[in-house]
Amino acid sequence: MTVFKGYLLIIRRNLGTILMYISIFVGVAAMIQAMNQNTGTTGDFKNQQLNVAVIDRDGGVLSDTVRKMLEREQKLLEIEDDEQVIQEELFYHNAEYVVIIPEGAENAMENDNCTVQSITTPGSVMSYYVESQVNALLNQIRVYLAGGFTLEKSCERALALGEAPSAVTLIDVNGNAGIREGYNYYTGYMPYAFLGAAVMTLSVVIMEFKKKDIRRRMMSSCVPFQHQNLAAVVSFVLVGAAIWGICVAVQAVLYHGGIFTSGNAGLYVLNSAACMLTALSLGYLSGMIAGSPAALSGINNVISLGLCFLGGVFVPLEMLGDGVKKISQFLPTYWYSVINGILGDYETVSPEMMKTVWKGLVIQVLFAVACFGITMAMRRMRMQEKG
Repeated sequence: MTVFKGYLLIIRRNLGTILMYISIFVGVAAMIQAMNQNTGTTGDFKNQQLNVAVIDRDGGVLSDTVRKMLEREQKLLEIEDDEQVIQEELFYHNAEYVVIIPEGAENAMENDNCTVQSITTPGSVMSYYVESQVNALLNQIRVYLAGGFTLEKSCERALALGEAPSAVTLIDVNGNAGIREGYNYYTGYMPYAFLGAAVMTLSVVIMEFKKKDIRRRMMSSCVPFQHQNLAAVVSFVLVGAAIWGICVAVQAVLYHGGIFTSGNAGLYVLNSAACMLTALSLGYLSGMIAGSPAALSGINNVISLGLCFLGGVFVPLEMLGDGVKKISQFLPTYWYSVINGILGDYETVSPEMMKTVWKGLVIQVLFAVACFGITMAMRRMRMQEKG
């Protein structure tokens, strides 16, 4: 009991670290939730419009068609046909894209040899979007010309294609209308809070008990080594339960019940609990490895940020390369993200997907057990060291 109280005393001194990581995580989650409430997650999509200018040096029906299309899709500006003026407008970002329709463009179009010039802001990615719209319009006009239509009719029909509404019907094959709930994004980032809080807190506790004087006192005490380890494990489990409980309670408040309103609530709980167990084992191991607070800070950054980036927490798994994915499959955060993605995409998990879910849970638990076993072996060796 004395050893257990000692662990709790040191943990209490480091409550600020736990609250700091949880506060950062919760603060970011609250901001995301506020933005979702203001803009909406669905039904509010609008095309992003850029400031576009048209320099017409031909003055024909083709120029007028390009102008009308851009006026419909983008914000059309009027600027002077002067190289210095164009450069200034682009430099000050008054215009992002300038279309130049050269003289004789109509005749060139009728001979299938039309080229429209463009000037864009260097490094602008969005300008490719406008350029694709212009090229699509010109290609549609070429198709109509090849079909025997006049240039005027071709321009008219090509322009009308973009005005025709398209009926879209979303087929609900996943049980959630193809929409991920907000709390799923919240749970996706929980490993960072778990890892940061657990590593920085538990490692400091272990480092205190690694000190020579304390180690000697524990060796000479009447408390068996197994009981000392049990006291450490119980105290760490209490800390993990507190961190997990706070994070889960916050999402329940932010998202009006959150995961507990989902049909997969049990799987959400198991996945987050397995992740918390992994974080505790890594925190225990880090404390045995670290030799100083400065080293501990570096270890924490490597573990928390490294596992989150490679495991699909900060970067979606779909964006990771094949080589990175092969390495990431050995990490517990990868399987946490896989399970969280399944629970977010599917309201009803099929038996085949359940195999993946259980596989991910087992891998996370086995990873935690392996880290815990290595730490216990290292601790026994440290306790038997002379001096």
